[in-house]
Parts: sequence; structure tokens; C-alpha cells
Amino acid sequence: MFEIGKEYSREDIHKVTGGSKHAFLPVKGGKVVAARLRQDLNPHAPDIIVCDGSASARAAGRTLARQTDPIPIFLRTATDRFRYAGEYVVATSMTAPAGYAEFVKNSGFTLGQISRVIRMKRR
Repeated sequence: MFEIGKEYSREDIHKVTGGSKHAFLPVKGGKVVAARLRQDLNPHAPDIIVCDGSASARAAGRTLARQTDPIPIFLRTATDRFRYAGEYVVATSMTAPAGYAEFVKNSGFTLGQISRVIRMKRR
């Protein structure tokens, strides 16, 4: 499947996981199938996923928060290049700013722009 540390394109990831080629949390069959994260927006990735308040991010974050299946996490290294970090499962999901404020620092978002922060753990 994927090798830890190896880089993949969106197309490579999509061929294996399905879901949207453009979403940072693509969904297929009612489940989040991967995470493609930018570290300027997710500085604590892959351990923390910051979901903004857009409708698609809110929906995907809500779906991921209820999910028990592991997902592959990829960290963006360049335009259309993502380094595979491994498979992760949800540890906790936070929707109160007081609980996640520390993870939003240096993310490029304000607390008011965030709908959820998800703590992940390596499988």
C-alpha cells in the first residue's frame, strides 16, 4: 500500500483510497479515507488535525471524530507531493476552544475559524 516516509501525489493517494482528490479529509462511503495535511495549517500534524469552519471541513471533521477505522495521514511537502506518515486512529475530538486553543497557535487560523480539533494516535 503506502510506505512511511515515501512521497505520493494526490492521484496516487486517490487511486488507493478514493474520495475527493481536493479535500484535505476525503470521504468515501460515509468514512474519511485519508488526511492530506499542510503543516502551515496543521503545525502539530500528524498528531493533531485542525478543522476550520467551512461546511466541508465541519462535515469531514464530524465524520472522522466518530470513526474507529484507521486512516493514512500524509503531510504536504510541495505542490502535489505528500509524505506518508503512517496509519492513525482518532484518540479524542475537541469542539470547545478552551480545549484546543494551544493547537490552533501558528496554524494560520483564529480560534473563531475552527470547528473542531482532532487528536490522532499512531496505530
